[in-house]
Amino acid sequence: MTGIRDALRVVTLGDPRGVGPDIVLMAADQLGADFDPLVVGSVDVLAQRAEQLNLPMYQGPIVEPDDAPADPLSHPGHASLSYLDHATAVIAAESRPAFLLTAPIQKSAMHKAGFKHPGHTEYLAARSGVRRVFMLFANEELRVLLTTIHEPLTRVPKLLTVQRVAQTLLAAAQSCLMDFHIPQPRIALAGFNPHASEGGLFGREEKDILQPAMDRAERDAVRAGWKVTFFGPVPPDTVFWEARNGSYDMVVALYHDQGLIAIKTLDFHGSVNVTLGLPYVRCSPDHGTALGIAGTGLANPCSFISAWNLGNLLLNNRLRLRHG
Repeated sequence: MTGIRDALRVVTLGDPRGVGPDIVLMAADQLGADFDPLVVGSVDVLAQRAEQLNLPMYQGPIVEPDDAPADPLSHPGHASLSYLDHATAVIAAESRPAFLLTAPIQKSAMHKAGFKHPGHTEYLAARSGVRRVFMLFANEELRVLLTTIHEPLTRVPKLLTVQRVAQTLLAAAQSCLMDFHIPQPRIALAGFNPHASEGGLFGREEKDILQPAMDRAERDAVRAGWKVTFFGPVPPDTVFWEARNGSYDMVVALYHDQGLIAIKTLDFHGSVNVTLGLPYVRCSPDHGTALGIAGTGLANPCSFISAWNLGNLLLNNRLRLRHG
């Protein structure tokens, strides 16, 4: 039986100017032998940052792509993109189960280097040939799956179709079953309008879109043989409190900030971003590059370490499911 140590676990360094190198070194220092991924990034940047932070140099395998710039700090976008390209190519070439943990990138620097995607999530979907992926955020108290991701709020009502919402509900159920080994998941759908429209008083999205989507998801779940219960639409001002207190195993939020405000308020440093729908496990810390504190020792590695731990849990659960 394939164990987690036999799987391919890869970390990308992210923007070399940011806290990516810091949190990789801090994780290695805190976790010891439990942290042994293939790190894709700059050996020199890691060594320089280790000296700055008075931390041991990472002793695990490190690969610096051939097409990475010689001076990654002067060309951070090209460096970040080369790390991602190499990591995804390595994963695609392997038949082993894989887990990718990505340190933060700066999108503006990436776009200057020719990056055409809104962020990591969309890039990884395109590299894997996957039509649709889902963005899940998780911490010790809450799991939230987004129906729409990086969209202007004015576009969200047009994007909330019965099909899209139903697909997201089913993705939430499948993740509970497969990734978290919850045999009878309880999934809550957040409402769109105040008080979930209170019977149409404050809008029609709940009646016209959300309830039909729940009905469709329930039918598809029954056909799949899943023992899942969908709740809602639940008023968005109470659904996260109820989930935190054990009423639901996962909440499906309808747009980015509806879900992220709750997640980040509960646990800013311990929350993890998970991409569902890829052929491998992918996690990332739920923070940005923090260029202003890189190399100062002020970076907090908790989200990165939580992402490492959660990714290993999901990978292990998928391996157990695969082998019965």
